Amino acid sequence: MPLLGDPDALTGEIARLLPPPLDVALLTEFDETSSLTSTDRATGLGLLGAWADFEQENRESWLRYDSISAENLFRRVAAVSPNLYEEIVSPLLHVLPMTPGYDCSAAAALSCFHVFALQSRGAFDVRWCRGSISEKIFNPWAEKLKASGNVDIRGGSKVTAIEESTSGTKQFIVTVNDEEKIACDAVVMAIGATTAGRLIDCCPPLQSISNLSAQWKDLRGVTCVAVRLFMDSTAGNLVSGAMVDSPVVVCGPKIGGAPSLVETGFCIYDLTRLQDEFKDFKEEDGICTFEIDFFRADDLADKDNEEILNISLQAITDALCIKSVDILGSSAILDSSVVRARNAVSHFCVGSAKLSPPVRLKKGMYMCGDWVDRTGHSSWSTEKAVVTGRQAAKAFGTDFALSCQDTEVIPAPDDTRELALLRQVASIIRRIIPEGLPPAPWAIASRLFSSGGG
Repeated sequence: MPLLGDPDALTGEIARLLPPPLDVALLTEFDETSSLTSTDRATGLGLLGAWADFEQENRESWLRYDSISAENLFRRVAAVSPNLYEEIVSPLLHVLPMTPGYDCSAAAALSCFHVFALQSRGAFDVRWCRGSISEKIFNPWAEKLKASGNVDIRGGSKVTAIEESTSGTKQFIVTVNDEEKIACDAVVMAIGATTAGRLIDCCPPLQSISNLSAQWKDLRGVTCVAVRLFMDSTAGNLVSGAMVDSPVVVCGPKIGGAPSLVETGFCIYDLTRLQDEFKDFKEEDGICTFEIDFFRADDLADKDNEEILNISLQAITDALCIKSVDILGSSAILDSSVVRARNAVSHFCVGSAKLSPPVRLKKGMYMCGDWVDRTGHSSWSTEKAVVTGRQAAKAFGTDFALSCQDTEVIPAPDDTRELALLRQVASIIRRIIPEGLPPAPWAIASRLFSSGGG
């Protein structure tokens, strides 16, 4: 039995029998400074029951896991070790659902992890655009829509009221910028959760929908701060060299030493490698371009640009273990920009799923966005916004007996064979034990011993 004498080989063989994401903790390679032990990594198996039991497109299952925090699920129910939680789980929570575990729905954490990174082995389902989203996607899309001759795009316009029409053939009157009034048959609201909460007060048609007003007032957002840095070649090459394995580095909270980063995760992007425009900057002018995006950054957003710049440089230095700190100082920054987006990202806190509206509110009124129909199609972020947009178009077409083209939605990928088998077992157990969440065996043992000793 040669495997018994080789822990790494034995761990690899066990991992290959497990479905993603349970294999990740066992197969991931860590640097020599990591405090994770083999025992720590093995505690990731405690998530097996919950992972198999949670059904991403089942409302009852979503609401069950939405009622507890991700931290509670991982630490208490699944009983992953403190080290595993801090080194793997916590950083992912801070940059995917963008919130610490105690303030994140367990359902959101499981779903988000599954869709973005852990659906199948090696499937980190995130791709970065080769230029700005506006330039590469939205501007060409807008031009195509306008070229059809029946689309009017009002950039910079703000909807200040939506009312039921009392005359004519149209159902609604939309007021733009407190001045212009537009009569229309239907309204599709492609807005964020916090904007929806503010819109309630000036939208009687929404107020007439039972419980909607009270629900949306409770929705919250996550504040983000984006810092773009244009560095001289000496400093830029130093940072690029530290990111040689990947043009994107994902970082958890408490890096950089600043009190404002205690609950703030961030990502560092080497834009010179990611986007053609900035590659040209380096080739032509020797300028290296980086971006650092901070999530749950309320405290950081309150600081002035110079202070944010200094905190960003310190965060990069610590995250990438750059020792030549004198090179990476403010004098190396040729130019910079800071963008604050307060409460701009959907916050999937505990209990948020029951506040998520359906795509169709009533005939003529529809919603789309990543926070809409959260217990439906399992996609996330921009993809979820597009999915609900297509669903809104289809609902509109059905309500008004229109012939709509290209409104179908691609179903979420099927589970891996291993996970599908586990889900079948979990489904049988759930029918026998309809309440509660499946804990790790060692969590049960710990509670029994604690109770016995008390």
